[in-house]
Amino acid sequence: MFYILHQYLIQHKSLSLPGLGTLELQNIPAISNFSDHMIEPPMQKTIFDDMHDAPDKDLFQYVASRLHLEEWEAIKRVNDFSYELKNKLKEGDEIVWDKVGILRSDLSGSITLEARTITYDFMESVPAKRIVRINANHTILRGDTEVSGSFTQQQVTNDDTDPSGEVHVAQKKRWWIWACALGGVALLLLFLHFYKTGFTLNGLHNTQKTTVKEAPATYLQSE
Repeated sequence: MFYILHQYLIQHKSLSLPGLGTLELQNIPAISNFSDHMIEPPMQKTIFDDMHDAPDKDLFQYVASRLHLEEWEAIKRVNDFSYELKNKLKEGDEIVWDKVGILRSDLSGSITLEARTITYDFMESVPAKRIVRINANHTILRGDTEVSGSFTQQQVTNDDTDPSGEVHVAQKKRWWIWACALGGVALLLLFLHFYKTGFTLNGLHNTQKTTVKEAPATYLQSE
């Protein structure tokens, strides 16, 4: 009966047992494990509510279909199963339900569930290492307009991978090469200027004299 009711819980996400309470499945989303560079698969765990213990008619029909019984016989089987569990809990026993958890009853008579996470074999952990895309084009939003931005990454060498598995791209800064080239050209022009004018302080300014010419007369002088 434990196995059949567990299958019903997995398919319908909720299971109400008369006189005990309701078991419901709660989804746990996938978790990123940054330390191991893995993504853990989504899981499920069961929560218990002892305030609602009215089973649905679908439960009896499901049990009757699985055990090939009449519906009234399935109702009797479910009620007897719940009654037996409740008596064991009253006597202080623990009910270990595989893939669901452990049911206990405290001194006040309240039933609690120590839930276990439910995992599935078809969902496994997957690696989540950082991916570096080379020469990738992306559409980005600049102001109110969408533009295509080209982001060129340098090739990744073996030295760019740290022991943790992260891949880092070293972006080479080559602006200093242009600065040195322009500085060399400026020094060459300065050297040629001093070579022609002499290596003195006067060579720093313009020493060429400008001759002023008199303007021609624009009117006739009287004799």
